[in-house]
Amino acid sequence: MTPELETYFNNYNELFNQAGFKQLVEELVDNSKELSDVRTIKDVEELFFRKGQIAAFATIITLEDTITVAREQAEEEEYV
Repeated sequence: MTPELETYFNNYNELFNQAGFKQLVEELVDNSKELSDVRTIKDVEELFFRKGQIAAFATIITLEDTITVAREQAEEEEYV
């Protein structure tokens, strides 16, 4: 793995270990549950807006897992 890639992954690791990041993810999970309630959607525009919000939240919620998998793949490629 290149030093730049190692720094990239280490920076994310530092972020994921911060209490603030964990708090953010918890809030986004809670907000996603509320946004997923289709009973309160008024029209198709709001439906698509919420879909976009949920997708954006999901990207952040799963970021730690995504980076972990990417790091594992980079480490495996190093040994091939």
